Amino acid sequence: MSFEPANTLEEKLAKAVSEPSARPDFYKELRDSEIYAIQGGTSPVQERTELTAGQSVQLLSVEMNGKRYLPIFSSLTRMQDFIKEPVQYLAINAVHFFNLTKGADVLLNPGSSFGKEFSAREIESILDGSVFNAQEAYVVEKNTQTMIGPPAEPPTELLEGLTTAFHERLKNVICAYNAQVFNPRTDRAPRTLIAISYIGKGDHIIEECGKIAESVQVQYSPIEFIELNGSSGLESYFENQCKPFYLKDTF
Repeated sequence: MSFEPANTLEEKLAKAVSEPSARPDFYKELRDSEIYAIQGGTSPVQERTELTAGQSVQLLSVEMNGKRYLPIFSSLTRMQDFIKEPVQYLAINAVHFFNLTKGADVLLNPGSSFGKEFSAREIESILDGSVFNAQEAYVVEKNTQTMIGPPAEPPTELLEGLTTAFHERLKNVICAYNAQVFNPRTDRAPRTLIAISYIGKGDHIIEECGKIAESVQVQYSPIEFIELNGSSGLESYFENQCKPFYLKDTF
């Protein structure tokens, strides 16, 4: 499914999926943005609801991969793509919503190409502003202090999901590798890295992989993707020291 951003929040979300350095900008936009949540109840009506002081609402929850979430949407378009029947929905500032639902895990844009899981802990960091301290922009480049190596325990669910996508849909991917990266200057824990080599056009590859990454749990997050296109500075490491988890069959 193609993704056409409906607003600035969605533009910044799409960029943040593949560019770690864009994530702080996404969080800032989110704090100032209106999001949409689906209300529960037995008599749904396709209309917007405004909260008044002291009012309580019942919100719809969804289960994804055995975990319960409150779904929210970055636009009415994303919500309508997810739920086709008439519903009563709540339009509310994201910070206000997070304050009202503290302790709950939230899923942004379920069913969409671009979405994000927010754990209760991450939501707390958005509310108190500490997310911006932890999210110093950092891009893996040549000649840095970043340490890179194989994971002690590969993220099996993620790698299986990516392998299936490469076999069935992303057939121009030649090979893909999994590693962990850690920068002592900016990181508190290792990050999961997926490096992908492909032929032809690859604009949709990172988008599709990002969608898969949003649907699984890994021990070390965030999950980051790089293209092995000759300019990443990591081609030599992966080709000479790392075994691919996916290698396209050739004749």
